[in-house]
Formats: sequence, C-alpha cells, structure tokens
Amino acid sequence: MPPTLILPNDILDRILQWSPTFQTLLAAICVSKTWYNVFQTHPKSTLRSVARNVVGPALADAVRVLRYANNEDSTGSDEEFDAFSKEEFIRLRVNANVVNELEAIFSLRYRDTMSQTSKLTLAESLRFTRAMYRIMLYCDVFSMPDDEDSVIELEENERDEIVSRRTAMLDKYSTNELVELNATLTFLRSVALGSGGEDGDFDDDDDAIRVNSDMLISPGPASVLEAHQCQEISTLVEQIGDTVWSAGPFSLLLDFFAAPLQIIWNQRQVDAPSNSDEAMREILLDKPEVSPSAAACDRCGRRDNTQLRKEANWNELHLDLRPLLRGKITGNFTDMGVFDDAKPNKNIPRIMAELFEIPRTEDEFKDWNKSDALCSPCLNKFVSAHLHIWLLERKLKDGYDALEDCPDGYDCQEQTEVTLHALTHNHLCAPKKKITE
Repeated sequence: MPPTLILPNDILDRILQWSPTFQTLLAAICVSKTWYNVFQTHPKSTLRSVARNVVGPALADAVRVLRYANNEDSTGSDEEFDAFSKEEFIRLRVNANVVNELEAIFSLRYRDTMSQTSKLTLAESLRFTRAMYRIMLYCDVFSMPDDEDSVIELEENERDEIVSRRTAMLDKYSTNELVELNATLTFLRSVALGSGGEDGDFDDDDDAIRVNSDMLISPGPASVLEAHQCQEISTLVEQIGDTVWSAGPFSLLLDFFAAPLQIIWNQRQVDAPSNSDEAMREILLDKPEVSPSAAACDRCGRRDNTQLRKEANWNELHLDLRPLLRGKITGNFTDMGVFDDAKPNKNIPRIMAELFEIPRTEDEFKDWNKSDALCSPCLNKFVSAHLHIWLLERKLKDGYDALEDCPDGYDCQEQTEVTLHALTHNHLCAPKKKITE
C-alpha cells in the first residue's frame, strides 16, 4: 500500500481557504473526516476566505447587496458574515456571476479585445466590481412598481422623499467612488442600448428620451446582462412594465441615478463628470503601457490589444455603420431606406460575416479573412470598402430590380437631389470616371 501523504492541519486549513468556490469547499470537507475537522476549527474565517475568492475584492459591497437590500443604513461589513444561510451563499454566487460576466464584457471592450476573460488589474477590478455591486444594491432598494397607477398616484412630496432617500444612500460614498460609480453607469447604459436595439426601434420622441436615460438600467445589472445575452432590449422594457414605459416620462425612472447624483455634485461643489466613453475609460482603467508582446494588427502591425477585433470577439464590436458608407450614399433616400430597414447595427457579427463573404474587388483586400486581428482603422477601411456592395446585394434580395450603374457611382451628387435619377440608376458601385468639381 503506498504511503499516505500527511500534511499539518495549518496547511490543510490554508488549502481549504483557497477553495475557488463553495462547491469545491463542500466537496473537500465531505470527502474526508480530517478535512471536515480542520474546517470546523475555523469555519467563519474559511467561509470568508472562500467568499472573497468567489466575489473578489468587493466582498463588503457584495455582502451589503445580500443582507441589506432594503436597509440603506447598513454597513454590510464582513464581520456579519457569520450567520449566512445556504440560500444567501447561493445568491452570493449568482450575483458574483453577474458582476464577473459584466467585468469580462468591460475588459473585452476596453482592456483586451483578444481575451474573453477579464484582464483588468486588481485595482481596476476593485473599482469596477465595487461600483457594480453598489449599483445592484441601489436598484434593489429603489425598484419601482411596474404598474402605471402606482407611479402616477405618487404625490409630489412622496416623490421628493424618494429622491431624498436615494441621495442619502449615494451620499455615503466618497466623491472619487461616486465618479467611479457614474463611469460604471455609463458602461451599463451602453450594454443596455446594445442589447439588440437601436434608436430607430423607438420611434416617438418619448421613447427616445427613455432610451437615452437611466430608465433602461433601472431594473439592475442582472437584467441588463440578461438582455445583452439574449440580445433582446424588450426584456428590459418588460421588467420596467409596459404600462409604465408607454404612459409617459417619469422623472423617478428617467433620472433614476442622475437626479440624486446631480444633487450631490451641487452640494459638494464639484463638476459633474462626463458620461462619455473616453471619460469612463480614464476613470476606471489605469493607463496601460503598450507591451512589445501585445498582439499586433495582422494588416498594419499596430500593437494594441485594446483595439484589435476578429471573428471571435465580433459580438462585442460596437460599430456605427452608416458613416462608413462610401461617397454620397447616405443622401440617397431609396438606398438608405433599404439600409435602415435592414437594421444592420442590430447584428454586427452577422453583418461582418456577410461582408467577408463578398467577393473582393480591390487587390488590397484579396487575402483578408475573418480570423485576422484588425485594429480599428483597418477594420473600418475593410467595412467601408464592402458595405455598399453588401447593401446592393440586400436590395436585390428584397426584390428590387437590377439597375444600370450610374457612371459616377457612389460619388454621384445627383442621387441626393433628383429622386428619379436615384430610382433609375444604381449608385452602389464604384465610379467609372473621376468626378471633377
């Protein structure tokens, strides 16, 4: 019989504390009485350690979400970890999965577009996850009823009280932490807006206001992630409540975060931070040094993991296709009607795949393929060279007649001015002659 490896109890204790999940810990203490006895000597500290392994550095805020979703005055400290129930451990894991998935999406978009797992540093991860758990708690505490009457019947003083309580909750955080939270909200809005919807899906002015406000993210991070994963922005509208969504703009939802944050900026006499993507990256990310080992664009050789795109990460590619159409096509009423009906921005991965299936007409792109890692300038150049051809194929599939090519092609000015010319000639082609001004 081979000799048994005997380890000191303190080593076994450390091994248990490094369990990556609660399931791993449970498996270890169930398989051996020795492991179980070691666990029983320090159960609280072991559970706390495993919880940190599951959640990451923002454990205190994750605890607050679990235990004090309806009590803004709680500190949610680690010391109250002792009495956690089995159900709370499950919720801790579920919430951690949501935050970790959102962190991976953030990392893929802004830190390393070549990796499906988070490449954030420990400091970056703390900023992001701490803010996300605080957003999660806020959405739980101040969730709105999903029926119109409950919202409409609120008196003005009741609405003011809700805003006051929201402000008091956020006011506990430092200015730097609120700036990080605001930047994380910018990211969350972008995820919500990218969930299978575009501005064109919301036709009236009121819907445009809702889409560009806090309304879509008011159901919370888990709901935003679900909408992103199934690419259905309608799931967020359903959670808000169809009657509330369609009844009219409610400031309690439109300014769900914005109103209390603005009050705090005013009280602290600081300028409100920008909600731009650039500001978000500067706040949440450390400035990276471009490493010599960073992946290079397969076409121009530029080294920058944060900007490279290939087929494996097209699902996180945010691209406004309209400006990439060549020449004066965007002024052609007929062609742009077909373009808008196709809603190409709703399914970038599919459009990219179709663009790469188009026969190459320019020598520069003869050997480009889906697996190429492309920087933004090279990607935009490829899309621009083929998007008008894709649109022509789309028109023909939709039943439009094949028309005679206009000699001026997509550079034709007349297509934007004379409807008959636009209707009787194809402008989704390269010019056959050089246009002189």
